[in-house]
Amino acid sequence: MLNDDNESNPPWKGLSVIMKLSTRIYLDAALQNIKNVSFFTFLQVLIARLGASDFEISISNSLPPLFCALSLAFLTRQLPVTRGVFLVSGYIRQFAFLSMALCVLLPHPIPYLLFFWSINAVAVMITGAQQPAIMRQWVEPSEFPRIFSNNKMIGIAITTIGGFAIGQYLDAFQWMFPKNYVISMLVGCAATFAGMALIAELASKEKQPIRLKWVVPFKECDRKTWWMGLNNIGIAMTAPLFIIYHVKVLDLSNTQIAYFVVITGIVSTLLLPLARRAMERFGLMKVYGTAVIGMALAVLPYGWIHAYWLLLLIQGWLGVCLSIHEVASQTIMMNEVPRHKKELAYFSDFQLVMNAGNGIGALLTGLLTALLPLWGCFIVIAAARLLFYFSYRTAKEAAADAASHSSRSSAAERRLHT
Repeated sequence: MLNDDNESNPPWKGLSVIMKLSTRIYLDAALQNIKNVSFFTFLQVLIARLGASDFEISISNSLPPLFCALSLAFLTRQLPVTRGVFLVSGYIRQFAFLSMALCVLLPHPIPYLLFFWSINAVAVMITGAQQPAIMRQWVEPSEFPRIFSNNKMIGIAITTIGGFAIGQYLDAFQWMFPKNYVISMLVGCAATFAGMALIAELASKEKQPIRLKWVVPFKECDRKTWWMGLNNIGIAMTAPLFIIYHVKVLDLSNTQIAYFVVITGIVSTLLLPLARRAMERFGLMKVYGTAVIGMALAVLPYGWIHAYWLLLLIQGWLGVCLSIHEVASQTIMMNEVPRHKKELAYFSDFQLVMNAGNGIGALLTGLLTALLPLWGCFIVIAAARLLFYFSYRTAKEAAADAASHSSRSSAAERRLHT
């Protein structure tokens, strides 16, 4: 269970915790989702409205996760899990957030925006990788599915209400473009700073030396981790296409795009509790696989659809599948930790593979848009997703057959000798 009584018996001497642990975790989730909805929900839309090309839109989806991957590969795993490290990375992240918001006011903002976004990505991975390690000191492993699911429900509620409100606000104040986006982004800056401070209170105050050296990433990766990274490539490939299709082809308003967030939130709120029970009954991997296949099949006809109500239904389905995918992925990650001696290295490698998949997926989309029409891109992506998903099962069955054959051969040899 959540160790809310740790205020009287903290895992580190001298740790002062005023707020209940569960309150702290859920309030941080609320603040981070306020940041997501006010800063990032319409950031890609802003980039498109600033005149970015299709390739620039793909790059904007690719650079942040690629820099996240570089941070995880060579920096994050070498830093001790302490309050000082967590706070410094949070301050760098905050500086990058503010710079991203303010550079939108420059005459040619896209290069600057991408530069500061990349700096933010390096810092956010440090806090992102350290936060699970901090939480593991306070939370029983059996509680993580409930925490992740509750956090997701909090996020859905905030994203649903906030996405609609911000979409309405941006359209109402479109006359002051792009300042209307800047104001929304500044709200996100304040929220992420407050959330970071809440989690920093849980980290150890112990001072540990930082000794950076050359490290070899991927040591803690297994076949399942690589496979989940492949699935992330397929999922990430659609994000730039949705922005291009919704903003540049269909010319949807911010409010219409906000309704995608609203329908996703409503459907996820209704179905995510059922998905959590399905994970307990049928197993994590089956639910994870259902979400991956569901997303793949839904994008097949996307490039031919122009009816807004049908786009709304598909986006709702994609949203709930993505929510289930996120909860299942996080739970799988936490369940795999006991099998690894170097906990932070495993967290870093897992996030490294996932972010590398996100970056590679967006880059591949940039190449596809130069070669194929949008409807062709959606078909190729759907086929790639199915191929990635079934590659693991095929490899697993082949390994099982090989092991079975080896066992039968050994048994036959023993019978010959006897």
